[in-house]
Amino acid sequence: MIMNEGLQDRLEKYGFSLYMIRITLAASLSWVAVHSIYGSQYLYFAPLAAILITQASVKASLEKGIYRLIGIILGGIVSLIVGQFFDVGGLSILLILLIGIGIATACKMNIQAVSQVGVTSVLALTFYQNDYVLWRIGETFIGVLIALVINMIIVPPNRFVKVKALAFEGSLLLADALKDLVGVRRDSPKDNLLEEAGKLLSNSSREQKEMFYTLTHYQCRGELKGLIQATSHLKSIHSYVKEIADDIRLLPAHHASSDWMKDVLESTADCIALYGTRTLSDAECQRSLADCIERARDLQLASFSELQGNCSLSSIRDLGAVFSHLNRVLEEVERAKSATYVVATRPSTAEVARALRFIKKGLSQKL
Repeated sequence: MIMNEGLQDRLEKYGFSLYMIRITLAASLSWVAVHSIYGSQYLYFAPLAAILITQASVKASLEKGIYRLIGIILGGIVSLIVGQFFDVGGLSILLILLIGIGIATACKMNIQAVSQVGVTSVLALTFYQNDYVLWRIGETFIGVLIALVINMIIVPPNRFVKVKALAFEGSLLLADALKDLVGVRRDSPKDNLLEEAGKLLSNSSREQKEMFYTLTHYQCRGELKGLIQATSHLKSIHSYVKEIADDIRLLPAHHASSDWMKDVLESTADCIALYGTRTLSDAECQRSLADCIERARDLQLASFSELQGNCSLSSIRDLGAVFSHLNRVLEEVERAKSATYVVATRPSTAEVARALRFIKKGLSQKL
C-alpha cells in the first residue's frame, strides 16, 4: 500500500508517522495471529518482537529479526541445559550467561544477537519449562514475519519518483562540480558540490536497493533496474571527477585557470548533465549525447596536442593525469549510454531549467 502523500502529511501533523503506523499494525496483527493459533499463552512475545525489529527499511528489519531469532535459539538451548542441573540462582545465571554469551562472542555474532542470548537465557531459566523456548521461538518468528510483511507493504508515497529525482539532482551537481574545478588550488577548501553530489548518488543507490524488498514497487522493477545501472555509472564518474579535482590542485595556476582548461572541463561536464537529463528526466533535448561526447573528446585531444609543444616534460606529466581522467569520464558516459535505457520521471521545474541551461550553454554555443 503506497500511502497518499497528502494523507501522510496530514497524519504526521498529528503524530501518526509512517514508522508509528508500521509498529502499531505489526504489533496488533502479531497478537491477533498468535491468539488465533495458540490461544492465550505467552501472547506478548509476538507483538514484542514486531515492535523491536521494525526499522525504517526492510533490510534493517530483516537483519534485526534474524539476530533476535538466533539469540533466542542459542540462549534457550543454553538455559535448558543448565536448568537440568541447577536451580534458579546467582550461580545458574552466571553459568548460562558465561556459556551463552561466550559462545556467541566466540562465533563473532552481531552485538544484538549476543544481548538477546543473555535476555533469553535469564528468562528461560526463570520461567523454566521445556516448552517455554519453543513457544518463544514460534511466537517471535510470527512477530518478525508480520513486521517484515508490513514493512514491505506500507511504503512512503511517490518513493520511486523521489529516488530518481535524487539521482537526477546528483548528476547535475556532479556536472556543476566539474565545471567549478577551473582554477582550483591546492590550498582551496574541499569541493562542497562534489561531496553533495556523492551523497545524493549514494542515498539514491541505497534507496533503490531497498525498493527491491517492497511488494508495492514490483510493477516498476524494469525501470528500477535501469535506474540502478544509471546510478552506478554516475557513481563511477563521480570517482573520476574526484581524481580530476586532486590532479588540478597540483597544476600551476596558469594551467588550472586557463581558458582551454575551462572549455575542456565545461564540455565534459555537459556530457554528464546531458546523460543525466536524457536518462533520468523527460526534459526534451535537441542534441544527441553521442555528438556531445564526440565534441568533448575532440576538444580534449586538440588541447592536449597543442600543449605538448609548449610545456615542459613535468607539466605534460601532470596535465596527462588530468586528461586521462577526463577521457575516462567520457568512456564511462559512453558505457552508460549503451547500457542504460531512459528512466523517465517528472523532475521539478528548477531541475529541468538547470538541465536545459547545461545543454543550451554548453553545447549549442560552442559548435
